[in-house]
Amino acid sequence: MHQELLLIAIILALGITCQWLAWRLQIPSILLLLATGFVLGPIADILHPQELLGDLFFPIVSLSVAVILFEGALTLRWSEVRTTAGTVRNLITVGALITWIGGALAAYFMLSLSWQIAVLFGALIAVTGPTVINPLLRHVRPTHNVASVLKWEGILIDPIGALLAVLIFNFIVAEGTSHILGLQAILGFLEIVAIGLVMGLIGGLFVALLLRRYLLPDYLRDIAVLTIVAVVFAVSNLLYSESGLLAVTVMGLTLANLQLPQIHHVWHFKEKLSILLISGLFIILAANISLGALQRLDWRSLVVLAILIFVIRPLSVQVSALGSKLTWQERLFLSWIAPRGIVAAAVSSLFAFRLAELGYPGASLLPPLTFIVIIGTVVLQGGTARLLAGWLGVAEAKAQGFLMMGAHEFPRLLASLLQEEGFTVRLVDTNPQNVREARLQGLDAHWGNILSEVTESDLNLSGIGRLLALTSNDEANALACTHLQIEFGSSEVYQLPPKTFTSDENRSPSRERLGRLLFHTRASYNNLDEMLHEGAEIKRTNLTEQFNYEDYRSEYEGNFVPLLIFRDKQVRVVTADDPFNPQPGWTLVSLVSPDKLSQNILLRSAADETNKDNLLEEMISLTQKSPRRSQ
Repeated sequence: MHQELLLIAIILALGITCQWLAWRLQIPSILLLLATGFVLGPIADILHPQELLGDLFFPIVSLSVAVILFEGALTLRWSEVRTTAGTVRNLITVGALITWIGGALAAYFMLSLSWQIAVLFGALIAVTGPTVINPLLRHVRPTHNVASVLKWEGILIDPIGALLAVLIFNFIVAEGTSHILGLQAILGFLEIVAIGLVMGLIGGLFVALLLRRYLLPDYLRDIAVLTIVAVVFAVSNLLYSESGLLAVTVMGLTLANLQLPQIHHVWHFKEKLSILLISGLFIILAANISLGALQRLDWRSLVVLAILIFVIRPLSVQVSALGSKLTWQERLFLSWIAPRGIVAAAVSSLFAFRLAELGYPGASLLPPLTFIVIIGTVVLQGGTARLLAGWLGVAEAKAQGFLMMGAHEFPRLLASLLQEEGFTVRLVDTNPQNVREARLQGLDAHWGNILSEVTESDLNLSGIGRLLALTSNDEANALACTHLQIEFGSSEVYQLPPKTFTSDENRSPSRERLGRLLFHTRASYNNLDEMLHEGAEIKRTNLTEQFNYEDYRSEYEGNFVPLLIFRDKQVRVVTADDPFNPQPGWTLVSLVSPDKLSQNILLRSAADETNKDNLLEEMISLTQKSPRRSQ
């Protein structure tokens, strides 16, 4: 028992290590995971998953795949696919049919497989899958149309491909007995679809009811939803074998489009869990392949792979995209991208095992042949996707733009400067007057609440990679950072320091609930606003060897607040928690006051609140204002 427990722990540890190495090396994690599985299994003969897990092997694999598909379906919103719905529909119907038939013919004629095994192989490689598509999209960052097509196809095609494989498997088993059994296989397929749809809708609506009426406490919510997913999957499979994958996909799709405020938290939890499951599954499935089966593959399997990549996928996409608004560049890129993932690996292992038990020759070739397709498509297509997307012009440049929460004076000044430097900037404010002022200044401003579902879905975030929360409402700033860190990452959500922020942890809000603090710990909304009303201006200064940062500090005597740094067409946001030492050749952007009063404001803001009246009197006495921004 202790040895088995140690092996499971080692698998998980190796999986996470592969994920980390893939992140550091900027390569698809699936390659490292599969390589680890091959080394531990067929090569070193250390790991034997079916012996390790026994009768639980296939149930664990099936349930893990169900959780992964459910997590992927939670990201599917109808609003994303309005312009490409026809292409997606065609890809998962006509396109899947082309891939199925083409893959079957290639395997039958090139590998001399029996027609039963060849047709089953064609169904298995019709899927793509979110386990490889989603990381690829994060790496490449293609345009909206391309991303929506790939994401929707990858998630919806998985249960469809699995159902197709089930139908073919049932036909194979029924062959030679009677035509009635063949008819029963078709009726069984329709029954699978009906059960999957009904169970998925019931599960989704039940979870929605629990969330909308707040019948689950926060600490139980994510685990309860996971449990319901497992129950829906299990009950659906109990009613009809292999219908569970469709059920959990429908369940996730239902929840994704019901505008539930808590669904983001559920998805975030499932995403982390999916990473853990994927890390273990690829190692286990790769280790489960026998060395003898691998040795039976030869150069002809590479020919089948080439036919799939260079003939079948382009034909599938071009036929599916007929009449769509996709450009030829987008169609060409979609023709190249179709990496296979965990569903193909899991289902091939499952049916190969069952057919081998029934004595079908060639069944043992299904897993290694499927893994050749997985590895080949991930290496060739995943490895060249970024270069091809850049060459075709279907990839967004590295998102350096800014989404600013607030359109009052300070954000408008900062946005104007960034826009002049060529960066994308969008402002969102609930105050219509602020929005009008921003638009009059030529800025891209939107009226609405950045936290609302409508604003979020309508807001174009292409080219945007950072959030600056700059409003006077500290709580709203913090909430926006928490809400959008899923979109931008926790390192790229910033907010002004709260007015109550001090070194005293008992008086200050928790740092873990805030975004990264902008500029300086005393650069709160009130302090910046007072500096502007006093006459401060946003100033750009090119630092040189003759006039470096130390000289800059001496000249302004600390009478400035650093905001941004420009360097080699890149922009860095100055934060209170990051070492700040700009070098010659960099451009420093600061909020500079014409005298030392702003310095006094920043210092006095940390003093006792009894000084506020005197400070206000000083500010009221200042009636002269200088221009807001200079070069």
